Amino acid sequence: MSHPSSQAHKTLIEHFTEAINERHVHKLDDFLDENVEEILNSKAVYKGIQGAREYYSMEHEAYPKGRWKILEYLDDQHKNTIRARVLFDNKTYNTLYTFGPSGKIQEIETVYEGEYGSSSGHK
Repeated sequence: MSHPSSQAHKTLIEHFTEAINERHVHKLDDFLDENVEEILNSKAVYKGIQGAREYYSMEHEAYPKGRWKILEYLDDQHKNTIRARVLFDNKTYNTLYTFGPSGKIQEIETVYEGEYGSSSGHK
């Protein structure tokens, strides 16, 4: 059974994803805790709201057509975390979102899974 706040957390993740896809980096503090940290493959990507703004702005410059998409939610049984599979630039990432006391995203821990569709058997 999912925790009652998990739906609110999913909605926040979806609005956060929309904001970065629409390049609304000025709105990130609506979704991210001020001390937010993103970790990719065990390495810190950014820390803090300003770091997040700079990171997503650079990603948009590097991948102008790149869009983040939640493919599926894998786990929502813990009250302050949600795990999702995320697609960006044709690559999939297993992503754990941790929510702080503010209800905003405090940590995003991401592990690269592989090229999207590469295990489907298509050549």
